[in-house]
Amino acid sequence: MSRGLQVRTFLRTYSWEVFLFCLLVVAVVTASVLSPLYLDAFQILYSLQQSMAITGILAVGFMFIILVGEIDISLPALAAVATVSFAHLSVMGVPIWAAVLLIVCVTCIGGLVNGLLVVTFSLPSMAVTLGMIAVYRAIALWIGGPDGFGLDAFQPSYVWLGSESIFGIIPISIVLLVVLFIAAYLVVHRSVYGRLIYATGNNRKATYMSGHNVKAIIVGTYGIAGVLAGVAALVFIGQYQSARSDNLTEILLFVVACIALGGFSLDGGKGNVVGLILSILLLGTIQNGMGLANITGSLQTLVIGSILAISIVLPVIMRQLGTLGGISRDLAAKQRTAAALAQAKMGVERSEERRLS
Repeated sequence: MSRGLQVRTFLRTYSWEVFLFCLLVVAVVTASVLSPLYLDAFQILYSLQQSMAITGILAVGFMFIILVGEIDISLPALAAVATVSFAHLSVMGVPIWAAVLLIVCVTCIGGLVNGLLVVTFSLPSMAVTLGMIAVYRAIALWIGGPDGFGLDAFQPSYVWLGSESIFGIIPISIVLLVVLFIAAYLVVHRSVYGRLIYATGNNRKATYMSGHNVKAIIVGTYGIAGVLAGVAALVFIGQYQSARSDNLTEILLFVVACIALGGFSLDGGKGNVVGLILSILLLGTIQNGMGLANITGSLQTLVIGSILAISIVLPVIMRQLGTLGGISRDLAAKQRTAAALAQAKMGVERSEERRLS
């Protein structure tokens, strides 16, 4: 295969990811122009931690569910349950290792409950998880009360993950996010379970007919997302050192925008980890740049929401243009074939005439 053909194949296969990378470059240049402080290394790492760490962790969990063609909008509410639970355990003097094991198990069970409700009763996942938002918020309010917990409720070990840095430069939460990206890539793109996730999202009936337990595959993705909700909660209390029942109420828009911009389809079976990483970096850069430019929070939300809408509409337009281009190419090919057949027919007729004469 020639090098040019390899490049064209790569661009055709990863066209959306290349597009995201170009947008990321534009966003970085624009942010650096708006604020000279943007290019400071410490500022970049700190702001990325604030804007990306929690969102990225939740988006990784969200990705697994989207790939099988389902959705879970209750993940932020489940993470809120985890934040107040961490605070309560800290007040009780429970060691951090025991608290992490307990809370991660609880959030995993919460995710599994969502998945079981969806597959057992064949319910729409949007409706199920919308109802579970109220359940989890009520549980968080019951545990944390109306006032929640402040800084004095947390032992130093509880806030370590979300507040400390390696050599005072690289936030540990960013390192954790990178590890999660690598683990997600290996699971999704290099494991049997990952192939089954894509198969389930692309054709659930065919996956079932081939002998695989589709319900278990789907429920498993909800369990993974639940675990990551617990991890995101631990990072949250380290960053903000507070825990309330209304924590993470506004993060869902950002998470869904990362998923949509990353090239994932609500129908499932489409998207990859690289696209998710690029979309998180892009949105984190945009949010960071707007913050440095003193753009108000309401306008930032408007921009993120607009990006979400565009990221949903644009792939549809691109697919339609691609379909029209394919139809045009098919018609041109048919015309060339018809012309070639006509020329061949004329050649045969001339040969026959010469033979008869």
